[in-house]
Amino acid sequence: MPAAINDLVTRLLEAASVTPSPGTPPEIDILEMPLEGVAAFWLSVKKTLDTKRRDENFLAQEARHTKEPYIRYLLELAASSFAPSESKELANIRAATFLEDLGRKYTLMSIALLGMVASENPQKVMVRFLSKFPMPPIFERQVFEVADLMLQHLDDPGFNKKKFLRIDHKQKIESLIINLIFYCKLARKSGIQAVLAQRDYFTSPYFKDGLELVADGFDADFIKYRLNLVKREILAATERKMNLSATMMAAIKANVSYADVYLIAKAYLG
Repeated sequence: MPAAINDLVTRLLEAASVTPSPGTPPEIDILEMPLEGVAAFWLSVKKTLDTKRRDENFLAQEARHTKEPYIRYLLELAASSFAPSESKELANIRAATFLEDLGRKYTLMSIALLGMVASENPQKVMVRFLSKFPMPPIFERQVFEVADLMLQHLDDPGFNKKKFLRIDHKQKIESLIINLIFYCKLARKSGIQAVLAQRDYFTSPYFKDGLELVADGFDADFIKYRLNLVKREILAATERKMNLSATMMAAIKANVSYADVYLIAKAYLG
């Protein structure tokens, strides 16, 4: 039965989950990288490129071995035939797309957490989710079918909780919505402590910290204020790291000197 439930959830999700397979090394995440680390990465690329100037495939190879999506895209731009100014423009477009997606995911997490505070009907939470999209990213019926199935088999010893119960900003929107609705249903049925018991499957500090506020009994207005404040800070810090990356990438592509690339980093680092 445990194997059957895992297979059934997998089929119902229809590839909505993007959880890496066991044994996959942790990915570098631009959200988690400090600004200094981002600058050091691009300075390292510049130094290595200067020593391997005859190796025209270096940047393309580096891109293939880089898992972080935005950094990988910038490496692909650096290896492309686009002019430096065009590459920077494309990098900025990609950054705006990433930040919009990230902000929406944090908004969904916030809606779910506030729904838990009020012990709100998950159907109402789902309506609030869908209001954030021009078109529904997933059928409501599918969301509740999978969430109910997960809730029914939560205590099955073979149920792959690490794979199916995660909350992570790197998830596809569809998978995140399903899991958030599952946790709203769990909170309404068994209380917030039942959700907190699954904290090991939360790789999003934003969601985990918000859940701690809910469990500690803070009122909804404070939690909403805190979540909005944290979201703004995360998005602003991430945008700054992306701007730094795009500027350094364009300079490297323009073949400016290592000393000048370093001056760009200094402008951002203070």
